[in-house]
Amino acid sequence: MKKNSIIPTFKDQKKFWENQEGRRQPNHPVIEAFAIPKIDFVINAICKSEALEKNTSLLDIGSGNGFFSYYLERDFNVTTFDFSFCMLKNNPVKPKVLGSALELPFKNNSYDIVFCSNLLHHLWPPEVAVREMVRVSRRFIALSEPNRNNPLMFLYSVLKAEERGTVKFSKSYLEGLLKKAKCEVVAAGGSGGILPNITPLALLPILKKLEFFIYPRFYFIAIGRK
Repeated sequence: MKKNSIIPTFKDQKKFWENQEGRRQPNHPVIEAFAIPKIDFVINAICKSEALEKNTSLLDIGSGNGFFSYYLERDFNVTTFDFSFCMLKNNPVKPKVLGSALELPFKNNSYDIVFCSNLLHHLWPPEVAVREMVRVSRRFIALSEPNRNNPLMFLYSVLKAEERGTVKFSKSYLEGLLKKAKCEVVAAGGSGGILPNITPLALLPILKKLEFFIYPRFYFIAIGRK
């Protein structure tokens, strides 16, 4: 396995994420504005391929304290998954499973959809995690990651060690991870101009109006189908 020289070690990542008690709650207005457009992108992309059933199951990998789980639960039967006990205990969505995305503790084809946002740039090697996601998914895999081509996101990744893996992530790189895992890419695009933990609430009304004019977008989303 090729040695990683960018992303902090698993031990360092674990230490960082077990001490993240001060993050915003999922129902915070900034979190809602951050999460909903990405979820809508995923749902619209999937519905172009096939109709979503009422009891569609979804595994939220790297769910943290519920930024996406909280809203995904409106449309799916969600299972939350994270390697940080600190993060997972604050997630309001159940059931919760603790473990590593590099070795998922689920059987093949366990969930209709596997969703993963803002996790892969923390992992090495990300290819292993994506293969695991494809293995446990029956139908779709939805990935969202920061866009290295956005100057603000690139600067953030350079300054913050835990985010340094962002320097690898472009639209083509994210799509390539799905293709390497034998998935057909059915949709991909940019999304977002809001940072969940640092965007001031007072600026939210302005940023929501300007978000669609921000380019390059802060994040990329790619949807794969088995």
